[in-house]
Amino acid sequence: MADNAISDTAPGEDVADPTRGLTGRTGVVGGIESLVLDGRRLWFGFDFTSDQVLSPLIDDAGAMARYAARHMRQRTGAHDESYWAQLVQAAAENSYLVRYDEQRTFTTQSLETGDAGPAHGHLLYLLDAATEDPVDSDPVHTGTGSQEPATQSGLRPDEVTLEGEDGQPGTALTLNTVGNWSLLFAPYARSAPTA
Repeated sequence: MADNAISDTAPGEDVADPTRGLTGRTGVVGGIESLVLDGRRLWFGFDFTSDQVLSPLIDDAGAMARYAARHMRQRTGAHDESYWAQLVQAAAENSYLVRYDEQRTFTTQSLETGDAGPAHGHLLYLLDAATEDPVDSDPVHTGTGSQEPATQSGLRPDEVTLEGEDGQPGTALTLNTVGNWSLLFAPYARSAPTA
């Protein structure tokens, strides 16, 4: 199994190694968000100040709390697993990123057809937040916790496009996502036209 990848284990089994953080995205102030992919709840850390994903997608609530306790901070500093477990539980019911649950619910089938429905805008926003540019030294892009309120591309969620630097649709979707985020974006990238 790849580092921080979701496996074929049953829900509730620990599927991410909470000892390994995402390079350049540890010790950053953030909160917990979640989404549903194919009926399975996935949690992730998120820096609301710089619009940046702080963790892989994790399908176990306890593993998410352990990951956050080890690699994330709140404005009040570091906290233990029980503190983060409360935020993980709250993230299943509510989101600070979208208003409606259907905006954060995806199926592989709908992603492969290129139609994420009401979740389309959120999908593009998350793509931008989970994409890294290894040649970019800007702290907003490298996950060093910059307090600049910008996304990696400098675009708001409704302005994000699917084109990579080479102008080809879908390139950014598969090449530079952090952790295991390609699980969400690879099916969508396959649906993007190549011409």
